[in-house]
Amino acid sequence: MSDTTRKYLETSQIIPSKGMSYTMYEIEGQDTILRMLTFIPDNDEIHIYPKPPVKKLYKPELCKKVEENEFLGLWTMGEERKAGK
Repeated sequence: MSDTTRKYLETSQIIPSKGMSYTMYEIEGQDTILRMLTFIPDNDEIHIYPKPPVKKLYKPELCKKVEENEFLGLWTMGEERKAGK
């Protein structure tokens, strides 16, 4: 197994007047963020960050693990919406 194994993590928080916001990270190694996205289901909002403003994930052990296909599905939806604008 190589050192370039990717994992997918999530944090969540409440945004007043918008509902729950979920931020998902594509991580390489221990804590290097390759891509990230924010999903607000109540508003049907997806924001993708192919070049994330933050490069290292702080306290990855506090994040929830998510499945790769969940991240990639939302990422693809975010790309399609961005292209449609």
